[in-house]
Amino acid sequence: MEPGPALAWLLLLSLLADCLKAAQSRDFTVKDIVYLHPSTTPYPGGFKCFTCEKAADNYECNRWAPDIYCPRETRYCYTQHTMEVTGNSISVTKRCVPLEECLSTGCRDSEHEGHKVWATKQVTGLHFLL
Repeated sequence: MEPGPALAWLLLLSLLADCLKAAQSRDFTVKDIVYLHPSTTPYPGGFKCFTCEKAADNYECNRWAPDIYCPRETRYCYTQHTMEVTGNSISVTKRCVPLEECLSTGCRDSEHEGHKVWATKQVTGLHFLL
């Protein structure tokens, strides 16, 4: 073998070895992720909710509802599901709300006879029915 190609390979391997020494691997931390992606939310602690007004049922709401960032003054994703006593859906509304609008969660009778209203809230990705 000629000395030229062997020398070229030796220099290439030497260069690669130097590059590997310079790059030290480590695990990413939360601080690294926040630093690398500062625009993941519009503000620290920002979150998204599906939003819809008076959809026919939960499927239709989730199918077409935009997943939007909630305003800073809101803290919860709120769902109001109005149903007949038989369980048939009448309407579903989902929106971002502050705590004050989220205190009356659970099932209650509606002003319309034979209708029930279920209200739920979602906190940091967990869905609670209170």
